[in-house]
Amino acid sequence: MATEKLTHAKTGVIQMGWPKLYEAIAFKAGKDDEKSKPGDEEKKNESTPAYGFPALLDKDDPDHMKTVNILKKLSENAESNAIAQKRWGKKDRIVANNGLKDADEDEILDGDKTVLMADKHPNRANHFYVNLSRSSKAGRPGIRYIDDDGILRELPEPILGTKEALEAAQNELEDARATYAESDEEEREEAKRLVLEAKRKLEEAQERDAKAKEVKALWDKLVYPGQNVQASVTARAWKTQTGSGVSYRLDNLTIIGGGIRDGSFDYDEDFTEEDIDALIAWRNKHVDSKPSKADAEAALLADTDFDEVDDVDEDTGEIEVKPKPRRKVKPVVLDEEDEEEIEDEEPAPRTRRHSPTRRRKPVEVEDDYDDEEDEEPAPRPRCRKTCLLYTSPSPRDCS
Repeated sequence: MATEKLTHAKTGVIQMGWPKLYEAIAFKAGKDDEKSKPGDEEKKNESTPAYGFPALLDKDDPDHMKTVNILKKLSENAESNAIAQKRWGKKDRIVANNGLKDADEDEILDGDKTVLMADKHPNRANHFYVNLSRSSKAGRPGIRYIDDDGILRELPEPILGTKEALEAAQNELEDARATYAESDEEEREEAKRLVLEAKRKLEEAQERDAKAKEVKALWDKLVYPGQNVQASVTARAWKTQTGSGVSYRLDNLTIIGGGIRDGSFDYDEDFTEEDIDALIAWRNKHVDSKPSKADAEAALLADTDFDEVDDVDEDTGEIEVKPKPRRKVKPVVLDEEDEEEIEDEEPAPRTRRHSPTRRRKPVEVEDDYDDEEDEEPAPRPRCRKTCLLYTSPSPRDCS
């Protein structure tokens, strides 16, 4: 039996693309898993969470080309081993899909047609492209970093699921408090115990969440696209019902540090001292000269009668002022002396309008003065104790 050829090696120093290392992300299944079983249609379509990152290898960079040659050699060895072990036929080697792509020569799908990778992704021109991945079934790759003092340290294991655990602990405490509020004297002691237990669980969840945020902050500081790394990989020949190929499994990773984040620019390069001076001048001209919102609110408060305040918006702090209602005329209550004076006064004669079309005949008065003197005058109706005084003239007084 032929000796198995080496398929495991370290790369040179490369720059990682967008990493998926903190948590396994779902990729299309098949290449990094064990071969699919015949007839297992569901497995072909399902996704498998995986760790990894892509890398672009510049054809003009000697260190990158060293890595390209290493990967090519590992791929050839993996294919030879597959043929020797009769997992591949010679035809499989001809049609094999290699995980190392020459962006200027290899074609990829773009919708319904095939195009050069460099045409679809111009940033990959004059580069080789490779994706280093590892199935979550194989576990997270070993990751260590070199700190600022040159000491090799292990990157702490991510703490996942803290957000969901924190929400669950908060809900449990709310339920326990509600149960305590509704409990009677016999149930009160047990309900109190449940509240204390829920508070303890919430405190533990909060501590774990705080620790998870610290770990995540360190990961974000060290693991980013453009970071300098060196990886150990294993070339693996695979075959499914749809084809065959070679992929590169990520085994371990050393973070060297000092990389330049992809898409990032230095602040001092973007904003010079002249730029900042110009921004300050603009602010002095357009912002400081205008009354601020606080000044406008102070002016509004100065003119506001707080007896008329209707409501204060809790979100914006704005005050809604009620419109002043129109005053109603209050009835005037007269004293008894005023009432007697009104009773003694003769009513003012009414001014009648004379219709231009209709004239009344004069009324003839009979000489019955003696009878009128003998008759007692009819009692005058008493005024009510309250009456309305109007200051506006009556329409009858305008004639």
